[in-house]
Amino acid sequence: MTGYSLKSSLSLARSDDVSRFAAQAFSSLPRADQRRWAEVYLRGLLLGKGRKSVKRMAEEVLAMPAAQSLQQFINQSPWDWTAVRRWLAKEAAAQLSPRAWVIENTVIPKRGTHSVGVERRFVPSEGKAVNCQVGMGLFLASEYASVPVDWRIVLSPRWTEDATRRNRAYIPESVHSKDEWEYVLDMIDEVGLDWESAAAPVLADLRGMGDPGRLIAGLGERGVNFVVRVSATQEVIGGPHLAAVRPTDVPRQERRVTAQEYLRTMDSRHRQVIDWWGGEPGRPRRARLTSVPVRLPSLGAGRSPSVVERSALRLVGVRPTDGMSQGSVWLTNLTEQRTSEVMSLTRLQHRARADLHTLQDEFGLRDFEGRSYRGWHHHVTLVSAAFAHSRFAKGADLHVRQSS
Repeated sequence: MTGYSLKSSLSLARSDDVSRFAAQAFSSLPRADQRRWAEVYLRGLLLGKGRKSVKRMAEEVLAMPAAQSLQQFINQSPWDWTAVRRWLAKEAAAQLSPRAWVIENTVIPKRGTHSVGVERRFVPSEGKAVNCQVGMGLFLASEYASVPVDWRIVLSPRWTEDATRRNRAYIPESVHSKDEWEYVLDMIDEVGLDWESAAAPVLADLRGMGDPGRLIAGLGERGVNFVVRVSATQEVIGGPHLAAVRPTDVPRQERRVTAQEYLRTMDSRHRQVIDWWGGEPGRPRRARLTSVPVRLPSLGAGRSPSVVERSALRLVGVRPTDGMSQGSVWLTNLTEQRTSEVMSLTRLQHRARADLHTLQDEFGLRDFEGRSYRGWHHHVTLVSAAFAHSRFAKGADLHVRQSS
C-alpha cells in the first residue's frame, strides 16, 4: 500500500488477506486516501489489543504518527457508510446462508453529555438508569455465525429538536427522532427493499419496547415473517376458534387478556415437550411448549385494523422442565409450521447476542470516542466490517458444518 507505512511486525499473509477484503468492502469510497484509511482502521480493529481508541490503533498499525489523520477520516470525511453496509449484507448472505434477521440493541455507557444520542435512560438489563447511547443493529444469522449489516442510533427529541445539539453533533436535517419500532422497520426496509436481500424471519426481543404492537403490525403489513419475544403482560385476544376462521370473520369485541393469563388457562390442552436451547447455543434442555392462536388488540380507535390485527397469530409459552430456568413468551405469524420448528429459530437470536458481546468486548463496538452522528455510523460500520472479515475467514468451515 502507498501513502503510509505498515509496521513490519504485521504478518504478510495476514496483511494480504486484510488488503483483499478491504479492497472489496471499501471499493465504494470515492477517494484513494479514504480507502487507505478505512483499511488502517480495519487493521486496528482486527489486530489491536485492548481498547480500540484511534490513537492506539494508529500506533499499533502504522510506523508513523497518524492519529489525527485517522481521527479526521472517521469523524469528518464524508464517505457513505450505506454502500459499505450493502456490500456486507450481500457477502453475509453468500457466506452464511442466513436463516433469520435478528434485531439486537447495544447500550454504550458514556461519561459526558456531548456525544450524539447520549442521555440518561433506564436500561432493563442493568436494572437502573445509565448515561449512555443506544444503538440498534440488524444481524444476518445462521446457526454458526451472524454478522451485523445495518445500524441505527436512538435519538430522542432532546437531540433532534435542539438546534444547538443538532449542530454540535452534525445531525443531518433529514434525521428525526423516532420510536424504537420505527428504527427497526427502517432497517428492515433498507435491507430488504433497498438492498434486495433475501427475506428471512425477523427475530427480536420486544420486552423493553414501549409499543411492541406497532412493530408487529408493521411487520405484518410488509408481509414479513417474525418470531418475537414479548412480555408476559402483553395483551392478546384469545379463542381456540381463531385458527379456523378467515381474518375478516373474527369478531372485534373479544375480551383482552394478558399472554401469561391466557397461556395458563390453555396449558393442559395445547402442550408439547421439546428440546430447547434456552440461552446457550449447542446446549439443549427439555422444555414444555404451550401454543395457542390469538390476535392482537386494536392499536387505537379511529384507525383501520392492520393485517396483523385481523389475522390469527400463534402465542407460544416456553417453560423449561428443570424448574430452574426462566420461561419465555413469544408471538409469531408462522402459523402453518410446526411449533417446534418455529421455536428452533430462536437459537439464532442467542447466536446474534453472543456475537454482539464479542463485538463489544473484542472489536471495539463501544469504544468510539467521537461525538458526531457521522463518526458514530462510520465507526460501527467499520466494526461490522472487521467482525465480518473474522467470520468470512472461517467461511469454509461454516459451510462444512451447515451442510453436515
